[in-house]
Amino acid sequence: MTDEELLTKYRKYKRKRNTIIISILLIVIISVFIFIYISNTSSKEDEKPKEITSIPEVKDEIAPVIKLNTDNIEITEGGDIDYLKYIESVIDDKDGDLLENIIYEEIDTSKIGEQKIIYTVSDSSGNTSQEVIIVNIKKKEEPVSPPKENTSSNKVETPKKEETKPSTNNNNTSNNTSTPQPETPPKEETPSNQSSEKIVKYFLFKDGYTMLNVSEVCAAELKKTNRTGICSPIQDENGIYLGMKLETN
Repeated sequence: MTDEELLTKYRKYKRKRNTIIISILLIVIISVFIFIYISNTSSKEDEKPKEITSIPEVKDEIAPVIKLNTDNIEITEGGDIDYLKYIESVIDDKDGDLLENIIYEEIDTSKIGEQKIIYTVSDSSGNTSQEVIIVNIKKKEEPVSPPKENTSSNKVETPKKEETKPSTNNNNTSNNTSTPQPETPPKEETPSNQSSEKIVKYFLFKDGYTMLNVSEVCAAELKKTNRTGICSPIQDENGIYLGMKLETN
């Protein structure tokens, strides 16, 4: 191969190499341009949402409103309570009617005194409100009339019967009754044989006489003496009748 051929061949190679280098440079330049263009475009698109999200949102800070028809109730011990009866409305400015979301704790009505029913409700933003009803629990009254009537009748009837018996017999004995003796005398005093001496005899219930026959026995004994006298009832210091006393003039 001659020098001219070699030179020609070298020149062709050099041209080809330069073409390749230029092509590569063009590709790199174009790639860089495209990259810069895409980067600028994406940065612009990213900036738009940032501008939108930067607008502050309006926060819901208003709590729901619970409206009750009373704030104080009174019940009897052990009574029932209709808790929803005292709620008129539960309204939120954003969520509307929240009556179904209201919560409360039931109280123990068996405990006497003052207790509280606390109503609570929250909206979707977490705002919470409460209302309170005061409950006054009174003691349940127990019926006491029947036992009082029975006890009083048992106490009154017995003394009445005991008091009426001596009073009726006392009227049947004599119109000239003397003052009852305060002391219990001895059973009997035996009179002497002299007719001028006073005769005194006692007819006591403890010896077997009763209110039904004691006055008759005393009167019969007085008649046997053929003397004037009196049959008088005997009472102790408590007013209890002990029997009859015969005393001649």
